[in-house]
Order: sequence, then C-alpha cells, then structure tokens
Amino acid sequence: MDLAQNTKTRRTVHNYKTDKIDDGLVLQALELSLWAPNHKLTYPWVYIWLGEQTRVQLADLSADLKAAKKVLSETEKKAARANVLNPSHLIALGLKRSGDAHREHEDFATLACSVQIACQFLWEKGVGTKWTTGGWLQHERSYQILGVDPAEVRLEGGLMIGVPSIVPAATARPPLEQFLKRT
Repeated sequence: MDLAQNTKTRRTVHNYKTDKIDDGLVLQALELSLWAPNHKLTYPWVYIWLGEQTRVQLADLSADLKAAKKVLSETEKKAARANVLNPSHLIALGLKRSGDAHREHEDFATLACSVQIACQFLWEKGVGTKWTTGGWLQHERSYQILGVDPAEVRLEGGLMIGVPSIVPAATARPPLEQFLKRT
C-alpha cells in the first residue's frame, strides 16, 4: 500500500477483538516512531509497555471514573473495562518535562508525529490503533499505577493497538482551499 492510500484508509479503531498480535510488530512500530521530526534531537518520548496487571488496575480506574459521573449498569462497567483490556497492546505515552514551555510544545508535536508514524506502520500490517487521551491515563492514580513521577514525565494518554472488530468508515474531507491561504 502506498503512503497516500494508507493515510486515506487508516481510521482510529475504537473496538478491538481480544486477539493478540506479535510483540515484535509493536516493537517495530515504536522503533520506527523514533524517526519522527525531533527538534534539536531532544528524544522526549517515554513509552510504557503496560502488562496485564497494570492494565487491570487501569481498567478499574477507568470504570471508577465513569461511575463517578453517573451510575453504571454492569454492562457499562464491563464495557469501560473492556475498552482498556481488549486491545492486544496498550502503550502509555509520556513526555519528559523540560521546564521550558516552548520546548515542551515542540516535544508534543514530536510525540504526535511519532504516534502517527507508528499508527501508519501498523495499519499497513492490518493492525488498528487509537491514541486515547481518556482521563484514566492522565489521572493522578495513573501516575501511581505506572510508577511515573509527574514532576519528570507528563502522561499524554495511551496507544491502543490490536485487531479491529469494527473499522469506522472514512468521512469526506473538506477541500484544501478551505485551509490554504496564499500570499
């Protein structure tokens, strides 16, 4: 598949089968992601490979946070937990803190590029992804569960990776002229 076709067909996958994909494929995607544009080569990424016990704790946190907003049925609790547990892999995404607002802005752009590279690579292999920024991966309890010091690393969510159970249809994009200004 060429880059244009891959870009136009890749979708954010919200629903995953419980099938497992090869760890090596995920490692290849993460290694490739390190080739993202990276101003001054700061290498700000922090990727945390979440094991089963950690995912169970985060699934519980996700369900707890949803239940704090409204009473959940057992089906809704299971769905909240499945959202965290069903994808084959879940990688927490963090950025090293620098204390420099401009650099941290550039570092976030680098993270976004790196995630896109990983997602494009995996999509080409038939694997779905979603960069989730749900509160359960940025909550103070998440830092404790992951053993991350919030003074050193800012959690930016997680990358869900797995076999899609549903691939959303692509929506039409507006014309470029709507966004392009020529001077």
